[in-house]
Amino acid sequence: MEDYWKTLCSFKGEDIQAEINILNSKIKHPQYLYKYRAVNNNNLDALRSNKLFFSKANSYDDPFDTFLHIDKEKIYKHISDKLNSIETLIPLINEIKQTFQNQPAIPRDYFKQVTSSDGLKQLFNNNIIPFLEYILTLRSKIQNEILSICFSENGFNESLWLKYADMHRGFCLMYDLYDAEKFHCGKMDKCLECGMSKCATPIYPVYYSEQPYDATNFAFYLMAQEMKIKLETSLQELMEQKIQPIPWEIARTSLIKKECHKYDEEWRMIANCKMNLPATIEWVPAAVIIGLRTSTVDTNLIISMAKEAGIKKIYKSYIDEKSRLNAYPLNVI
Repeated sequence: MEDYWKTLCSFKGEDIQAEINILNSKIKHPQYLYKYRAVNNNNLDALRSNKLFFSKANSYDDPFDTFLHIDKEKIYKHISDKLNSIETLIPLINEIKQTFQNQPAIPRDYFKQVTSSDGLKQLFNNNIIPFLEYILTLRSKIQNEILSICFSENGFNESLWLKYADMHRGFCLMYDLYDAEKFHCGKMDKCLECGMSKCATPIYPVYYSEQPYDATNFAFYLMAQEMKIKLETSLQELMEQKIQPIPWEIARTSLIKKECHKYDEEWRMIANCKMNLPATIEWVPAAVIIGLRTSTVDTNLIISMAKEAGIKKIYKSYIDEKSRLNAYPLNVI
C-alpha cells in the first residue's frame, strides 16, 4: 500500500494511460467488492434496478473523510507576495478597472480603493481574519469536487454490518470484478451521452495514514476558480500562475483516510468527470447477503428485488462454529 500511494503521488500527468498502467501494476485487486445497505425504499429500488449512486465526499458521515492538509500560511504568503509585486499589481488593477468601471452600483470610494496598489493591500490586511476563515472552508470545497462510490473488500466486516447495514438488519451486495458482463455501463444506448462512460470509472484502494495529504495547491486552484466565477473575469490567471492543479489530484484527495479507519478495507470507484447528481452506474451484483437480524418481511422484500435484478445467488448470514460471521446459500425458487 505504501508503494501504491507513493506511486500515485509521483504522477505528473505527462502520459495518463501509461500512469494508469503503472498504478494498476501496483494494485492487487480482490475478486469481490461489497456494498452494505440498510433496508429502505431507496436501497430496495437501487437493488431492483442494479443502480449504484455516486456521492460527494462532503456528504459522507465522516467529516475527516479525504484526510487533507491545507497550508493557509502558504496561501496567505502567496497572495501577500503578489500584492507586493508591481509585475502582478499593475495588470491586476487594470483588470479590476475593466471589470468594475461600467458598474454604477459599485461605490466610488471602493472602486478607488481596489484600483490602487495601497488600497488593495489595505483591503487585504483589513479582511485577513475573514480571509483565513474562508480558507478553512476550502476543505469542504475540495470534498465537493469528489464523486465516488465506496466498497469494502470484506463482506463479513462486523463494524460495517453495524454501521451501514442497520445493525445486521440490512443486506450486503457482492460485486465480481472479474465478471465484465455484469457491468452494464458503457454498453447501452443511453451511455452514448454519459460522461461517465467516456471518462471511465476506475476503482482504487483507499490508503490509510497518520500523515494527511497536502492539498494546498488544489485548494488554491479551487479558490481561484471561484474568484473567476464571482468576478466573471480572467483574474484568476493573474493570481494562479504556477499553481495549476496537478493531474490525479481528485484521486489523491479521494483515496486517503485516517489510519483508524483501516479496518474498513475500503475501495472507491471515482468519477473522472463532473456530473450532476443523481449520478449512477448499473452493475449487477454476483450475490446478495441477508443480515443476521433481517426480519422475515424485509428478507422477502430483498429476495423479491434481487430476483427482479437478475441476481442468482442469495445468502443468509450466520455465526459459524468458530464464532465468526459467515453465510450459507438460500434455496430460493
